[in-house]
Parts: sequence; C-alpha cells; structure tokens
Amino acid sequence: MTQPSTVNMTFDASLIDLCPENSLHQDAYPSALYGSFSTTASESSDIAQPAPANAAAKITNPEETPKATEQSTWTPSSPPKPPTPVQHLPTIDTYNAWAPVYDTDGNILQAIDDLELATLLPNFLALATSPESLVPSAPLTIIDLGCGTGRNTAKLLSHTWPPGLDVRITGLDFSAGMLAVAAQKLEPLSKANPNVALQLRQADCFAATSPSPQSQSKFQFQSQVQNQNQNQNQDQTQLQNQPQTQPHHPPSLADIPTLADALLSTLVLEHIPLPAFFSTLSSLLLPRGYALLTNMHPEMGSRSQAGFVGADGIKIRGASFAHGVRETVEAAERAGFEVLEVRERGVEAGDVREGIVGERGFKWVGWRVWYGVLVRRVG
Repeated sequence: MTQPSTVNMTFDASLIDLCPENSLHQDAYPSALYGSFSTTASESSDIAQPAPANAAAKITNPEETPKATEQSTWTPSSPPKPPTPVQHLPTIDTYNAWAPVYDTDGNILQAIDDLELATLLPNFLALATSPESLVPSAPLTIIDLGCGTGRNTAKLLSHTWPPGLDVRITGLDFSAGMLAVAAQKLEPLSKANPNVALQLRQADCFAATSPSPQSQSKFQFQSQVQNQNQNQNQDQTQLQNQPQTQPHHPPSLADIPTLADALLSTLVLEHIPLPAFFSTLSSLLLPRGYALLTNMHPEMGSRSQAGFVGADGIKIRGASFAHGVRETVEAAERAGFEVLEVRERGVEAGDVREGIVGERGFKWVGWRVWYGVLVRRVG
C-alpha cells in the first residue's frame, strides 16, 4: 500500500471499522496512518465489541490519561451485515462527495463533539474575550480552521458577545463543496448580528507556505457565489455536486493573510500529521492567542476513520492518523503552546437511550471516542 505524498485537510469523522475484535490499542502512540489512494476493498460489518467501563473523563493534568479497567459486551439484536466495499480516495475528493449529506448522515462523533462543546466552547470564548486578552478598540478575530459545512461556525455566530465588541470570523476549508453548504447555512445567522462579520475562504492550510499559483478563492454567501464570474467558479460548482476526478489544488496558507486572536479546529487533526497541524496553528494565531481543538480519540481511531456510505453502498474514505492524546499534548508543547486543559469523552449507554447518538453508538458504549485540548500560544 502506498502512502499519500501530500496530506489534505478534512473535518468531522464518521464510524467505519478498521480492525477486528480486541485489536484496539490504548493511546495509539505513535500515530498510525491510513493511506489515501484510489482502490476498492471489502470490510467486515459491525460486530459485538468489548467495551471499557471508563467512558468519560476530564484531565486536569495533561500528563495523566485515564485507563480503561473493566469491560462489558454489547450483543447486537440482529446478525452482522455482510462485508461492505470500501473505496479510498484523496481526502479532498472524499469531502467534496460527502458535502451534500454531511449534516444528515447520523455522525456519532459529531454528536459527542457538540455535547462537549456545549461547555468547552463558552469557556474558550470567555478566555478570548477577557479584559486581559482584548486589545482596546481592536476587533476580535477568530478562525474556524476546517470549518466544513459550518457546524461550529454557526455556534460562533450565535454566541452572545460582549456589547459593542466587533467580531470578525473567518472560516477556512479546502473543500469547495463543504464551503458551498456552509455559505447557504450561515447567511441568515450572519445577517442577524451586525457586529459580527463572516467570511469563508477556500485554502489548503497545511500545504507549502509559498504563494499559490491559483488565484485566491474567497467564498461569500451562496447568492454571491452564484453571481460571480462563471469561469472562476466552474470547478467549484462541479466539486459541490460530484467527486473531484482530477488533481485540485486550493490556495495555500500564504494566500490567507489573516492572523487570529482565537482559533477553533474541531475534528480536523485526524487527517494531519501533528507537526504540520501545530505549525499551521502557530502561523495563524497571534502570540498569547487561544486555540481549542478536538479530535477522534485513539481508542476509536485505531479501528475507525472518517468516511461515509455513498448511494451505491460503497464506503468512501480519505486519509487518517490515529493520534494519541499524550502525543498531541507533547506536540503542542514542542510547537510553543501552553496546554491549559485536556478532556476525553466516551459513549455512554445513556447517550444512546436519550437519542444523543443513534443506535450505531451501541458498539462504542464504554470506549473513549473524543478528546479536546485547549492551548495558548506562548509569546
């Protein structure tokens, strides 16, 4: 199997098994790479999995990671389904194809992310808007790195900001299809708050930092996108409706001059090597700026990765890394970030009973599937 020569930025993750029963490893340290290439294989369907009892934890000391100590078994009520074909595509192609159904395909990790962000995001924004952080008479700039279809950009737009504060939000994503969905979704929210300005930009934030030969692609709202020059947007329209079949290179980070006081990046890290990810954070975040990142936990990442099932029944996947929690903390510190908080979260039986996650979540009861890290850039 060949590994990708370049790594593309992607976003939230679905649930697709990679490893057989009992192959799970605790912290996936160092990371394991699932390559992105064009091929089709078959995958065994879901089976009963042993589950550790410690499903949720908050770590006040980033050096300490709770370990699972007990196991229970959930038995499915119906026989396993036959193997499902799997096709590996470049990550950008995967997300352009995924965009039309991304918000409606019952993503379990996305649901857990929303649950944890209900408390983490307000705490993060409170730090970013504290008197010690704000510069008098200057706007607060926030980047949503890997904004996808705007799931968390919408949370930023709906947040109750301090009176009179000028807030400027930039959503960055490399997928034209995802940004087209975000533009349509976020337009009403942006219009509702005149003190909050939003722009959406297409960029491969983890590419080389030299200027892109392609002209910068700036996404405004859907009505504006449709009125732009047809020649400039022909490729973007095609990407919204079908997988990309030819190499496509979005503008690089050098074409995005914005520096941020705060940065949010949720469920992106799975697809990026740790040094490249934190290098990008350093280049986008002002000194003493705050960043909140979330990711698939290695207990899940060792047997699952981002992807979706197409209309033809084939599972589509991009490239993924199973980063360890401790590994992520150490990489952040090496890159010049102070780690302020680490959280881990598993799926609990109540999450399924209460409808927080769908029935697909039963096989993950007891396993940690998510972690979040709050950092501040030193300087």
